[in-house]
Amino acid sequence: MIRSLTSVLALVLLPAPAPTQTDTPSPLVAALDADADGALTSSELPAQARRVLLWALDADDDGILSAEELDAVGKGGAGRGRKTRRGPDNWDFAEETTNGIRMVRNLEYATGAEYAGGRGKLDLYLPAGDGPHPVLVFFHGGGLYNGDKHSLVDLGPRFASLGYLVAAPNYRLSPEYAYPAYIEDAAAAFRWVWDHVGDYGGDRARIAVSGGSAGGHIAALLSVDERYLRAHDLGLGNIRASLPITGLMNAERAGRERHLLTWRADPELVRQASPIRYVAPGLPPMLITVADGDTETRRTQNVEMFEAMEAAGAEVEFEWLVDRTHNSIRPNMAKEGDATVELLLDFLRRHGIAP
Repeated sequence: MIRSLTSVLALVLLPAPAPTQTDTPSPLVAALDADADGALTSSELPAQARRVLLWALDADDDGILSAEELDAVGKGGAGRGRKTRRGPDNWDFAEETTNGIRMVRNLEYATGAEYAGGRGKLDLYLPAGDGPHPVLVFFHGGGLYNGDKHSLVDLGPRFASLGYLVAAPNYRLSPEYAYPAYIEDAAAAFRWVWDHVGDYGGDRARIAVSGGSAGGHIAALLSVDERYLRAHDLGLGNIRASLPITGLMNAERAGRERHLLTWRADPELVRQASPIRYVAPGLPPMLITVADGDTETRRTQNVEMFEAMEAAGAEVEFEWLVDRTHNSIRPNMAKEGDATVELLLDFLRRHGIAP
């Protein structure tokens, strides 16, 4: 019985043989299907595959991966078995003011069938006063296959209380929408902010980008690969500073289940999605931060990104987030006096992005 994740994913990526009858199981199902019923239950999947693949691909939430749900991944496009896991964002109010912070919900930056369910919407957190306020576009985390702007409901007001107008976009998620959907959406959301933030008291001449985990990856990639901003008649010069927090800097270091879900296990797409591949002089000033308690792989690739940028003559700084793990950074950032927030604020101030 094959039980390793590597073997599981290798089997997923094998071309499916032409079926001789409609009920021929996929190679993955055939390899792991202990009871030979043509489908995979949670107990038949290795632990890591269960955590990621079952969670992301079980389109009907029955706790079973059917052959159809698995085969949809290997065929590319938004297959029938795909779905996007997201948190709540259809809140029952469009605007609210709490403790002097005005919150404006579900502003639409992209439309169309692919953006149903709030994928093309963003929230704004507005400081008290008329401004003009410096702007922070903050991308949520969630592995590029999970999450929602609602996860920033505490962090947005925290930065707004410090004088920053915060824009928190949703973006299309894998496996339903693989790369480059998420970075295309990041650029489209940035364009919306550039065009409209002045209407809300923001200063588009002082826009920084940030995010944690997957959001850190997006902030970094948007700041180094200019193709996506150019598609909206903007460029890297429109980003005044970039502050990726424990982001994925080298997609080739991601787990193979992530390669499958987000980059279709295509080595060229994985390379294109790696911020470290675009290091060059003249990039926006970047502060790279990573938790000292993060995984070795995540720590190493952030250090390598810093070293590569430094060697290229790009403006870059690096800071360890002390006594933090990958998952403890964001909850602590919402607290007054958090050291991570203080590091970000100091960098922003020194680059002219201050209230």
